Amino acid sequence: MRDVPPATGEDPPTKASFWRSSKGGCLVVALLPLIGLALLVLLVKIPMWVNDAKLAAMVDSFESHPLPPNSELMDDSPDASIALRGNGDHCDYLARFTLRTALTGRELTEYYDRANITGVDGSPPNITVWMPEPSKRSAYSTEGEPTDGVAIVELYDGTGPGLDFRCR
Repeated sequence: MRDVPPATGEDPPTKASFWRSSKGGCLVVALLPLIGLALLVLLVKIPMWVNDAKLAAMVDSFESHPLPPNSELMDDSPDASIALRGNGDHCDYLARFTLRTALTGRELTEYYDRANITGVDGSPPNITVWMPEPSKRSAYSTEGEPTDGVAIVELYDGTGPGLDFRCR
């Protein structure tokens, strides 16, 4: 039989954890600026992503609504933007659609006045319809095509600026 030596009262040596060692401390100090930079970027980008989603929802609301009779969209995607227009502390949302239509400007305006399109805050956006008179060399020239006209439909809405830097 083998005898076990008596305990001396000292704990056996243990290896310190990585995070408590000098190497772990250096790594933490080196990563702190990167973590801070990532948090700063998120602080700036998240409000922009939220407002972009609001604009996309307004565009989807327009696109899911049926087009007026004898009308078709000319572009696959609208011109849409978020910015501060004019002076003040607010966020402006603008989406512009181009239609080829046989309707008059008044008929289109009446149609979109009755439309159930939601804006960025749930209420209806301001909708403007205008029909430019094309020149012979215009992109909207109808030479050799049916006599349908071109209409531009703009959706406009606004909210407070929030934390989005584009709205300051």
